[in-house]
Amino acid sequence: MHKATIVLLAVVAVASALHIPNANVHHGDYQNTKTGGQDVAQKQKYILQLLKNVSQKNMYPELVSLGQAWNPEQMINQYANPIVVKKFVSMYKQGILPQGEIFHVYNDSHLKEAVALFDMLYFAKDFETFVQTAAWARDHVNEGQFVYALYVATIHRDDCQGVVLPPLYEVYPQFYVHATDLADFYSAKMHHVNKYFKMTNWTQVVTHPEQLVGYFTEDAGLNAYYAYAHLYMPFWMNCEKYGITSCQMRGEEFYYFHQQLLAHYNLHRMANYLPEQDDFDWEQPIEYAYNPDLMYHTGDYFPARPAGQSLSSIKSYTVEDIKAIEYRIKEAIDSGFVYGKDGNKISITSYIKGINILGNIIEGNQDSVNNRYYGAYTSMLRNLFALIMDPSSEHSVAPGVMAHYETALRDPAFYYYTSYITGFFKQYKDNLPYYRPEELDFNGVAVKDVAVSKLVTYFDLFDIDVTNAVDFASLDEMEQYEYVAKAMRLNHQPFSYKVKVASNKQTSAVVRVFLGPNTDYIFSNFYGDQASDVYYGHHTADLERLREYFVELDRFPVQLKSGDNLIERESRQFTATVGDSASFKSLLKSAESGHVYSSNVDYHCGFPDRLVLPIGHKAGVPYTLFVMVTPYEASPEVHANTLYSCNGLMTALDNRPLGFPFDRKIDNFDRFYSPNMYFKNVAIFHKDFSDAHAYNQIVFNKNVNNFDHVFQTGHKFTPSHKLIDEDIYQQDDEVHSFV
Repeated sequence: MHKATIVLLAVVAVASALHIPNANVHHGDYQNTKTGGQDVAQKQKYILQLLKNVSQKNMYPELVSLGQAWNPEQMINQYANPIVVKKFVSMYKQGILPQGEIFHVYNDSHLKEAVALFDMLYFAKDFETFVQTAAWARDHVNEGQFVYALYVATIHRDDCQGVVLPPLYEVYPQFYVHATDLADFYSAKMHHVNKYFKMTNWTQVVTHPEQLVGYFTEDAGLNAYYAYAHLYMPFWMNCEKYGITSCQMRGEEFYYFHQQLLAHYNLHRMANYLPEQDDFDWEQPIEYAYNPDLMYHTGDYFPARPAGQSLSSIKSYTVEDIKAIEYRIKEAIDSGFVYGKDGNKISITSYIKGINILGNIIEGNQDSVNNRYYGAYTSMLRNLFALIMDPSSEHSVAPGVMAHYETALRDPAFYYYTSYITGFFKQYKDNLPYYRPEELDFNGVAVKDVAVSKLVTYFDLFDIDVTNAVDFASLDEMEQYEYVAKAMRLNHQPFSYKVKVASNKQTSAVVRVFLGPNTDYIFSNFYGDQASDVYYGHHTADLERLREYFVELDRFPVQLKSGDNLIERESRQFTATVGDSASFKSLLKSAESGHVYSSNVDYHCGFPDRLVLPIGHKAGVPYTLFVMVTPYEASPEVHANTLYSCNGLMTALDNRPLGFPFDRKIDNFDRFYSPNMYFKNVAIFHKDFSDAHAYNQIVFNKNVNNFDHVFQTGHKFTPSHKLIDEDIYQQDDEVHSFV
């Protein structure tokens, strides 16, 4: 029972006829679609209407009627598992989190109630029961718990396949748009201004170096991607209980998802000449201050954290409790085994299953081999960060941004924490043997050359519909208002690469493409005390230190012929990324007219294509593109369980570990490097529109409610995936030489 099966249609072909996935993976269109005899557009309409202005009562008459006529306790036979109804009803009668209160998943009682609601939605026998249950819950359950449970249920129910969920930043704009900006929208509503547009940004004034990467950490799409990845596979979900069959690599995916997110972040730090963050230390306070400028829908502000704040014990558990679990995890890594529920020893030295066992334990998910002994480590530690400003709950301070997947990435402390968590996996990987030359080489196959078109980043404008953040008296009034926050965001010019491969045979292969630091260039600020260890050229000292900063852009199957092969890929074909999702407004308008957005990719379930390149510079910032071609070797088990996860990669493409070949230590470059690899020096440039932005800011301030017209006549910014300027988009001579 997993919605990801839709996305796998193209992937399944890997086992039978290896080919490069469709070049159009980042596109979709609107169709009048039916599944199983039921109109998908109708389902889409119901779910979108349920998510409209969730901070107030539902105003859609049909759904209000469905909810008022439904009583889960009296309709218990309509659920495949009646026990879950009895459990929720019992909770409800005893008193659950009221509407208008703050919900967060690291509060145990909040989470139990949300999961109980999810269970009712998930085990509803048919879609009619599902939507009636949701309509009832919409006006009886805390709005945060309702949105959370509805999203997870829609993702995982078979009869919701084809339904496209709206972007989270338009369901709860409060989590993604600064409170100071939203205040202007609230003011516009008070003055009955029904169309209002406002520029918003990741920061007003850069007062601390950490804010230099705010365009990345506070990007609405990136934060929504992280939140959706949790909803796709929440830590509390037990795969056996819910019949989910794609959990074989769950622990490894948890590791790789966070390792790659951290690698992206660090490439942006490099681009801004920021040093590496200090390592987490239990004995040291957190040096990174952060003021989120966000406000809950309740009116409570997310607390700011000053520099030098220390982690403290909370009511539920102490710092020493977490340290005890941490000791057990480290002991398991060093000993090579973990303890099962019955006390038996389970080996984790195998890289195929061992890292999954370890990953489940570190995440503390419900597939852990021993939750009682290893606990919920990451959740417990993260909760200390979330409640750092009021650990004893004596002052009624709202939870911080780390309490929510929608907001966590904004905080520098998130990467500080994540680096510490991924350090356990690095410790595990470092205990594994180095890759032998025969594990890296592809006999008879060599990468002869790689060419890359010009890499250019730029900032463009993006519309975020924030109407859902404002309360309305009626449905008619709601439909008359249009409130849009126009946010600057990083983007890149579409680019392509070509790989020339020589093969002495016809064979199936897999191509991996990474982007990482250029070891010919010393980012002295980033390397800090380690700068002396960096040499020119791709030698061991360089690559061993920098391998954790390589981000995987692309991984795909290919059929090599005997002789020369030319492999061509465009950035929008990358298996690691997705384009922008459709807006809430466009989805609802189409669904209400009987059409549904149809696509072969889940636009919420992949790293944002816009951010795949770290920010460039007008003079160019040097990086390295690494290409590797390996034999296609998938075990029968992998063939039978083709998997897809929210890190955006075809994770079961072959039987190699995620992150291969940079996932293990490199002892000697000559032993590591083989002819089927290629390191290509590239540079990323940045197109600066600062003067134009300044001009438009002046115009905008004078014409705030006629912004679209003035903006278009003043200066046309280039939309996503369009060439910025023909004079800066020229292919390298090397690309022409391939044709």
